[in-house]
Amino acid sequence: MGNLNIQELLKSVFSNKTELDIKEQFDKKIEEYNLSKTKALKFLNIDKDVFEEIINGSAKQPNLIHIVKLAEFLERDINEFISVVLRNQSPENIASIASARKTTFVLKHFDMKTLTKEGFFHANDDIDSMVGKVLDFFGFSSIAEYEEQLDEPLYSRVRKRLFSDKMKDFWVKSAYQTFRCINNPNEYDRERLKDLVPKIKPYTENIKDGLLIVCKALYSLGVTVIFQNYLSTTQVRGATFIVNGRPCIVLTDYLKKYPTIWFTLLHELHHVLFDFQEIERNNFHLSGDPDLFLTEEKADSFAREYFMPEDNFHYIKRIINNPYMVSRFARENEMEISLVYSFFTWYQQELYGKNYHAAFKEFYPDYTNAVEKLNPLKWNDVNIKAISSKIKNVLELN
Repeated sequence: MGNLNIQELLKSVFSNKTELDIKEQFDKKIEEYNLSKTKALKFLNIDKDVFEEIINGSAKQPNLIHIVKLAEFLERDINEFISVVLRNQSPENIASIASARKTTFVLKHFDMKTLTKEGFFHANDDIDSMVGKVLDFFGFSSIAEYEEQLDEPLYSRVRKRLFSDKMKDFWVKSAYQTFRCINNPNEYDRERLKDLVPKIKPYTENIKDGLLIVCKALYSLGVTVIFQNYLSTTQVRGATFIVNGRPCIVLTDYLKKYPTIWFTLLHELHHVLFDFQEIERNNFHLSGDPDLFLTEEKADSFAREYFMPEDNFHYIKRIINNPYMVSRFARENEMEISLVYSFFTWYQQELYGKNYHAAFKEFYPDYTNAVEKLNPLKWNDVNIKAISSKIKNVLELN
């Protein structure tokens, strides 16, 4: 008969599956057994009036034991049978079930307190308002559609359960849905990406348009890059997804520093180039996640060596307090000056345990100037479909 799965049961109650005609099935079964209706109900120890209430949906609170006995008698799966009985209930009962379903959905998937701080929910929202906001934001018409379109493709293959961190789960689903809506039509071309990567660094000098130009070039190679505002508590700097066979990268304003955005881009491009199959098997990879299948240090080393190998650090540390010489070094190495200070700070901490994180702040440009044209997804936006359309237009505009 199968195990009782409450989540699947609730999903089926509000699905559009063909309903089982209990009366018809019961009549066929007593004919098969050559029993009268009265005799069969006597064997099952179910009152005739109770039976009629169950099959016509008038029972205010159907007796679960009676329902299980009928499912056994009809040799039907208990989940299927209960969902049919519940769908036959009165509008009032269905409404109460729906309310419980919505409550479970919101509590299971969303950190209401943090999302309210982020502006996604409002302090006075009730459950109906919250569910409506979620469905509008992601572009779905029902909870069942949300779960089928997001939970199942993201987590059913390798990841056996959702993140225990609800904010991280929300962030992942937002990015995934954005990539699905953008739906990059260009085929991924790894060889052309290998040719493009060495040419990226000079664009860091163009604070206003450099990142956009690089993202448009990547888009034409089948690599979609979006910027998604950092979400509290997630600790996610960036991520790589594989959607419809194409690599997709998310950058965030974690740490809110211009060099970090470029470092993250090169880090994720390393994953695209060298870890594509592993990421595809797992659907996505988050920077800093303790996944065993990827070595984050390799991607970090790639990005560091790309911008500032250790030999360059040992040269620059002698002149770090001379802005003119640092600026000259940055121009000669075709990168924006804040990247020089950023990697100098990292090497000092890593090699010597010295903390320079509060130094050189005046040389760091406002990172928002670099990402504003990418139409970053904000958490109080109306819906992902609308913002994705804007992003797609920006990336495709010549």
